[in-house]
Amino acid sequence: MDAHRNAHAIVAVIGGGYGGSTLAKALEADAEAGVEVVLVDPKDAFVHAAGSLRALVRPDWAPNAFFPYDRLLTRGRVVRDRAASVDPRGVTLASGERVDADYVVVATGSAYPYPAKFDTDSSAEALARLRATHEELAGADHVLISGAGPVGLELAGEIRAVWPDKRITLVDPRDGLLPGFAPALRDDLARRLDELKVKVLLGVTLTEEPPAGPGRAGTFTVGTSDGGAVTADIWFRAHGGGVHGASSPGS
Repeated sequence: MDAHRNAHAIVAVIGGGYGGSTLAKALEADAEAGVEVVLVDPKDAFVHAAGSLRALVRPDWAPNAFFPYDRLLTRGRVVRDRAASVDPRGVTLASGERVDADYVVVATGSAYPYPAKFDTDSSAEALARLRATHEELAGADHVLISGAGPVGLELAGEIRAVWPDKRITLVDPRDGLLPGFAPALRDDLARRLDELKVKVLLGVTLTEEPPAGPGRAGTFTVGTSDGGAVTADIWFRAHGGGVHGASSPGS
């Protein structure tokens, strides 16, 4: 995009996540570009998703993961809505409003199961849900995490940092931790998990989902594909991410 060639160009950025917010701020800060920035996102705040697992185990810290969009831009504007369609001349929103633009940037990001990401557009609702899940988690003796990738490992570490005595079990269908990563890192992770007394079942899947939804307390027993079983008091899903489209929840 050569915004310098159009002193009055309008740039519509769809999605206010890491990419969209960074671009919107950078365009606004470039006085020579002379563009008008319109950021489209249904949420009321930028969510620092990388801090969401810390927010779960430390609800007193959780507000630090949310940054209201009304303080993001000083000259541009933020439109709280979803993009229903995009064309070369702009964006049509779910409300029916039209945002005419010279350039459109689609930065709708990705989705991931809660608590790594949220399925609400309200930061107040997200915080309330985090506090409720924290209470459920605090009362659980044994935590089951389905998925031993980066998110599952981080979640296990955050839980262990706050509750040293909880039992934690990770289940993953892959035969090794983080395939594709450097062997030295994988070996170090395995050693650290052993030191933290986190049980890891690799090459194993659950034969069924626990009866209670993820993040909901309630003792259960589920079978595993190796013929075993796991009894726990709460579970979380740490797999199943996807890419958002223009009209998806994160757009």
